[in-house]
Amino acid sequence: MGEFENKLISVAIVTWNRKEHVQRAIKSALDQTYRPIEIVVVDSNSQDGTADAIKNAYPEVKIIRLYRNMGCPVGRNIAIANCSGDIVFSLDDDAWLGHYTFELCARRFQQEAGIGVIACRVVTPGEKTEDTEREYYTYLFRGGAFAIRKRIVDEVGYFPSDFFRQGEETDLALRILDRGYDILYCPEAIVYHERAPTNRNEKLFMFYGCRNELYTVIRRYPLLLVPLAALWKIIVWNVAGIKNKAIHYTLFATISALLKSLLLLFQRKPVSVNTIKKIVNLKFSRKPH
Repeated sequence: MGEFENKLISVAIVTWNRKEHVQRAIKSALDQTYRPIEIVVVDSNSQDGTADAIKNAYPEVKIIRLYRNMGCPVGRNIAIANCSGDIVFSLDDDAWLGHYTFELCARRFQQEAGIGVIACRVVTPGEKTEDTEREYYTYLFRGGAFAIRKRIVDEVGYFPSDFFRQGEETDLALRILDRGYDILYCPEAIVYHERAPTNRNEKLFMFYGCRNELYTVIRRYPLLLVPLAALWKIIVWNVAGIKNKAIHYTLFATISALLKSLLLLFQRKPVSVNTIKKIVNLKFSRKPH
């Protein structure tokens, strides 16, 4: 398989109080057709015996125990930093893999040097899917269902550490695209994920979604685009807050981001205008590859 023949794929999983689910995720990785692999699990101070259960059932898995739950982005950063593979696959603890997913990802990386990330198709079990879906370049990926070349993480950096949850992929995707790498959506590379119950953590979703998107705009967008982009995000999220009866959460998120805006401006490492143009083109074209 060229560049990645007989090279290591590392699986990065962050878990918190999901003892049964995470073992299913691990098993799906071990059942892959591709070898060799390693599995790194970061346990965010679970209280249900998760770490001991993994150690007993899968002693080959590397387990990193945290003293507290630091959030998904930080947990993923720790997991990725402890991965040794040429490819890192980030998998949600309550998801599991299609049988050939690693093989497909490794093959596509080998075929195109410009691909930095492969975004997988996330499938709800039992849900009908379109088998006619084709690959296309995109501007985003899901944090629990993507593969990345490890050297690119070393080059562009990790997920933002101040998000706790949600929206961290947008920040990383901007930096990856800005360095000239592509993100490829590969529908044959499947990750199964059960649909979350309606309204589960809906208010947290609204708060972190609004706040973190504003953080990303202020830190990563070209300066001239920041006021307009931030205003647009504020309008979109607060309208959504009204519709979802969570307006106080989106307003609080807006105020929180604006109060921190001066610090965020000092943290700015903006991408180019061309990168923003590329994202807009990708968003509205979605041309099959």
